[in-house]
Amino acid sequence: MDAATWPRRRFLHAAGLAGLAAFASSTANLARAGAATQSADFARALEANPMLLGWRSVSADRLDGEARVEGRLPAELTGTLYRNGPAVHERFGQRYAHWFDGDGMVQAWRFDGERVSHRGRVVMTPKLAREDAAGRRLVSAFGTHVEDGAPLRRPDDTNAANISILDHHGELLALWEGGSASRLDRETLAWRGFKVWGERLEGAPFTAHPRVEPDGTLWAFGYAFAPAPALVLYHIGADGGLRTARRVDAGPLGMVHDFVVTARHLVLVIPPLVFEPAPERNPLLDAFVWRPELGSRVLVVEKGDFDARRWYQLPAGFGFHHGNAWEEADGTIRFDHCVAVDATLMSETMRFVMRGEFRASAPMRYTRFALHPDGRAEIEPTGEEAEFPRITPALTGRRNRCVYTLGAPSGHAPGWRLRRVVKRDLERDGATESFDYGPGVLPEEHVFVPRPAPRAEDDGWLLGPCLDYERRASGIAVFDARHVSDGPVARAWLDYPLPLAFHGHFSPA
Repeated sequence: MDAATWPRRRFLHAAGLAGLAAFASSTANLARAGAATQSADFARALEANPMLLGWRSVSADRLDGEARVEGRLPAELTGTLYRNGPAVHERFGQRYAHWFDGDGMVQAWRFDGERVSHRGRVVMTPKLAREDAAGRRLVSAFGTHVEDGAPLRRPDDTNAANISILDHHGELLALWEGGSASRLDRETLAWRGFKVWGERLEGAPFTAHPRVEPDGTLWAFGYAFAPAPALVLYHIGADGGLRTARRVDAGPLGMVHDFVVTARHLVLVIPPLVFEPAPERNPLLDAFVWRPELGSRVLVVEKGDFDARRWYQLPAGFGFHHGNAWEEADGTIRFDHCVAVDATLMSETMRFVMRGEFRASAPMRYTRFALHPDGRAEIEPTGEEAEFPRITPALTGRRNRCVYTLGAPSGHAPGWRLRRVVKRDLERDGATESFDYGPGVLPEEHVFVPRPAPRAEDDGWLLGPCLDYERRASGIAVFDARHVSDGPVARAWLDYPLPLAFHGHFSPA
């Protein structure tokens, strides 16, 4: 059923409004310590452990600065690295209980070949504007319950616009996951409204990780839990126009954060973190129950016919992010995934860090998969801890050689473990080279930026935002992607710290 023939009321119901409303009106059991108490706990913990600076609420809704450059910036590196992530962790004297809950701040790091400037703006969504006007929180979030909250009228009433960023067909979009993308002013970063992809798609769930092919074709998905578990698949043309939106039954539906595409297919890994709502499971995060006996399921959908689907079975695992996928001549699909044996990173670690405690969880490890036409699935684990995989955009859906991730040092490292940037060569049995930022610095997702006329897949730069929590300064490192282990060719530092963000996108000048 295409979006054009899907009644709007039913679509919004399927997008999860009914489920969200039930959580917003039920009795809280996650006033575990109380938001105000949690804020005080975090403040005390930050005094003892400066690493927690990455999870402190942003100091202002508007930030502007010129960065101090160390080393020499590449003259050809011109354009803007846009970043997005939760930044308003505390407001009205209360602190959110999960890292995913903070209202988003979009950042623009602008490069002109000689200088680097920074602009950050909290995304003033209708949700945040309503709360500011009321002087209190009004709606529950993914991992935080709000007592006596306002009634939910639509999914976007809880939209924090806080996960990722997309620049497509002239539109700059802040991406969430449970509802609409937010349109932003390219220069000021001001919120301009919710993006509606087509008729009867207002408020429909839209992923934080769409896939854009080299010709500009965009593929995306959303997940919905009522009246039945389903995925919403999108095909959007290079001109920004909707080609198809289709609801696909997918129960029992686990939390799907990312996906990959090949030349012919969409590939979605559905983990056994299953949505099972109940009155005592509150907030929304608690309604996701780990069911390892189900294993992980992989849905493969033909791009040209969303009704042409097949399923594969994998052992139970949970992951957020993929790097890429491609399809071989015999129909075998190969893709990667940073995956853990369970979901404790999200359900525990990202919760406890908000109260000032680093709690160890099952690590994400870089893993390669092969889906064969006869239904067999193969797994090639590397054992290496890894997250935030990125490739050159020119090879999305095609065979790639290089994958760039964050990695962890060997041995025990207390606190947040992702301290290295790693380049992985898939044509040399996954051989790696890396750079360790060392103590006191937390790197974030590194984005590959190709040179204007690249001669090879790795002919470009890696842009890596980072937080020096000892010096209380945020910055950005520039690597020659051909020689990652040599370290940055330049760094640019601000005189203020930023909360750790999630994802970025580079737009050339």
